[in-house]
Amino acid sequence: MNYPKNFSSQSARPTPNNDNKVNEARIKKVLDGDAAEMNKYANELAEYYLPGKENEKLSTSQIRNFLDEIQKMKEFSANKLQLLRPKLAYAAGRHKGRVRDFRDLIEKLIEKTNKDNFDHFKNFVEAIVAYHRFHGGK
Repeated sequence: MNYPKNFSSQSARPTPNNDNKVNEARIKKVLDGDAAEMNKYANELAEYYLPGKENEKLSTSQIRNFLDEIQKMKEFSANKLQLLRPKLAYAAGRHKGRVRDFRDLIEKLIEKTNKDNFDHFKNFVEAIVAYHRFHGGK
């Protein structure tokens, strides 16, 4: 049977190609405040982070822990954002697959986040958590 390029015959769920995991053009739109793009991209990423072996999938609590750290920041702080990177590296070092993909995405977001778009960054991570839970993330 011929499947689309982004379809895995192993599951009924489409898997995004690399462009959907860390796509700089989409990240720019999200950080510029494009709410429609934020929702669409967050939803796609949340679905992507679900499948995988137990030690490779990304749990809602892993994303939520990261979101909690972001929400503790009442306002933008470049130093505090940079200090999240070692926490991401630790989580990615303990796990494989989707956790590392999440780290790659967040690394790119941190790199592009500033005081003007910090709220969009927070909203995007929150949307990923919400959609991940919606799609059955545990």
